[in-house]
Amino acid sequence: MSRYLPTRVATLLLVGLPTMMFAQFAGLFAGSLAVPEVNVGQLMMLNADLADGGKKFDGQHVIVDVRTPEEYQVSMIPGAVTKVQFEKNKQQYRDCTIVVYCTIGYRSGQYAKKLMSDGFNAKNFKGSILAWCHAGLPLVTMQGEPTYRVHTYSSEYKVPSRYTAVF
Repeated sequence: MSRYLPTRVATLLLVGLPTMMFAQFAGLFAGSLAVPEVNVGQLMMLNADLADGGKKFDGQHVIVDVRTPEEYQVSMIPGAVTKVQFEKNKQQYRDCTIVVYCTIGYRSGQYAKKLMSDGFNAKNFKGSILAWCHAGLPLVTMQGEPTYRVHTYSSEYKVPSRYTAVF
């Protein structure tokens, strides 16, 4: 019998087995829904006029900005509504696909998950407003004026030189 056998068995029991169990069954115990994502190209296909004219999304989709007022008052994706606006009129969007964004996609993913648990068809915009900027697409102010200022939430997040980061 190898003198390493007890160490290998202990490692398997303490590290390997829990890791395999978590990988296999984590979804069963986490109780979380997988949130579908859309990328920049898919978001643009929802409304071809969005990048150029800032027109509203078609009646089948709504894009929701879940960032803080300090963030969305700097700029937004054209055609988006704030989370506050969405919440006030939530039922009118019941039959729409809700595309949610924030700065990088974490907060929007959490909100999309909540919307899904409430019975909405929600998707997270992968990369969120930073992905939008890295694709070179325009932003608007709350008044609908074009801008290239973007609230990046933190100085850690960089934007192309065309944009001005605010944090």
